[in-house]
Amino acid sequence: MRLTRIRAADFRNLTFADVSVDAPRVFLIGENGQGKTNLLEAAALVSSFRSFRTTEISPLIRAGCTEARLRLDVRVSANELAEVELRLAKGSRKALLNGTPVTSAAQHLGQFPTIVFCSDDLRLVRGSPANRRRWLDAAIGGTDAAYLNALRDYTRALEGRNALLKSEIRSDEELRAFEKAMLPPGQLIADIRAKVLPELAETLRQACARAGFPDKGADLIYQPDTPAGELEATWMRLRNTDLASGTTLKGPQRDDFGMMFGGQDAADYASEGQQRLLVLALCLARLQRDTRRAPTPPVILADDVLGELDDTRRRAFWAEVGDSHQVIATGTVPPPSGDWLTYRVSGGSYVQA
Repeated sequence: MRLTRIRAADFRNLTFADVSVDAPRVFLIGENGQGKTNLLEAAALVSSFRSFRTTEISPLIRAGCTEARLRLDVRVSANELAEVELRLAKGSRKALLNGTPVTSAAQHLGQFPTIVFCSDDLRLVRGSPANRRRWLDAAIGGTDAAYLNALRDYTRALEGRNALLKSEIRSDEELRAFEKAMLPPGQLIADIRAKVLPELAETLRQACARAGFPDKGADLIYQPDTPAGELEATWMRLRNTDLASGTTLKGPQRDDFGMMFGGQDAADYASEGQQRLLVLALCLARLQRDTRRAPTPPVILADDVLGELDDTRRRAFWAEVGDSHQVIATGTVPPPSGDWLTYRVSGGSYVQA
């Protein structure tokens, strides 16, 4: 798969952009805040219509506008082309594939896979549990429609329960109804996370070895807030506490996972440089897993993630990525050696260098 053209209107800071990306390696260079990441964000929306930067639609629409529009041209194979269109308005999104409305994001999932490596990932080790959950949800949901559906169903039921907890008029029967709706997707989310994290940990160690990053017993440890088998009883037991706080205090929405280095918590015992390499190896592990599961090699969208690496490790990273993936990358310094289609980005405009 290869993205060949990205068009955006009233998206983020882009009044209008029309950028050809029909090359194996594309690099967007410019100062921060000029629109490099915005184009990557637009490209990533081709996969599941979800932003890697926000769960809200409103920030995607240029200030003063009511709708953002995107069109992404894709070469699926030598003989197959596709056009994905997105129209984003406050509270709604409409997608079309080759002019036909897409009625289910889950059914669309996997047709146009992308993987985002972004600077926020580099804060996974010491960042908040919410950042790690967001990363894990993207890593699993990128190729698993059942997981994506479970996240959607659980989130809707959770929001309903939380709204009821804040309401002045409520009953145990209504709370039980929301808990009943939350239970199957909540258990599925926990079960899949518990299965996938050890798989990613094994692939992480392999990626460390191949890319020349320090392994030192790298591991990922699932830290469920509440075991899947105890969710129902926990919600029932804590109803009064949840009522007092106005929110659901326990459940998969508070899960976490630990990153280990040399048998110790990487957040406490790994240096800044070691943490950075560990996260890059984790991203490579996700790439390997997604490549095995996706029908076509995912497009890699790398948002300024290699700027602080030395040349040897940069080369090792790109060697691990290989030649089978299209790469669209950003940075404030020129791209690594190789044949790159390069654009200079300034004020939301893209000029081929």
